[in-house]
Amino acid sequence: MLNQSTKPLGSLHVGELARKANVTPAAVRYYARTGLIHPGREPDNGYRCFSGGDVRRIAFIRRAQALGLTIGDIKAILDAADQGEVPCDEVKTMVERRLTRVRDHIAELEAKEARIRRAISAWETMDEPTPVDGELCPLIERLDRHNGEARIQARRQQSTANGAGHRGAGHRVRISDNAAGASA
Repeated sequence: MLNQSTKPLGSLHVGELARKANVTPAAVRYYARTGLIHPGREPDNGYRCFSGGDVRRIAFIRRAQALGLTIGDIKAILDAADQGEVPCDEVKTMVERRLTRVRDHIAELEAKEARIRRAISAWETMDEPTPVDGELCPLIERLDRHNGEARIQARRQQSTANGAGHRGAGHRVRISDNAAGASA
């Protein structure tokens, strides 16, 4: 049987490139739409056709994405390379900036984890939550109040254990719940 395709020799259609590059056809189309790869067009049918070099280019794109680079970053790198530049200094700067953002995000996530753990711990010691005064969820709405009360109790226990509450000839200073709650 004769090959009826007018596809240029060595060119790949979207599905073929996707299989060779181990990505989805949607990813190939996205990379083409964003200008990361540059397909040609078959003259007879207008199908996109890609070269074997696009397999290597997609592998580069995937490695850059694994380093956390954005599509915009990758496009800038590829555009520079297409102009004959070696953009390694820019790449290093981009990856270092990305590392800083990742570290900031990790710190945010760790703070969120700590808040979640405190909430769960507080809920274990809270009375059965019955909504009052239009509360939507007492567990959430009473959390700050409960945490404040827990902090006051912890300070009292620490003060008693350290003897820090003593003044002069054995007189204890007691902080009222209202005064301590206002400062918490």
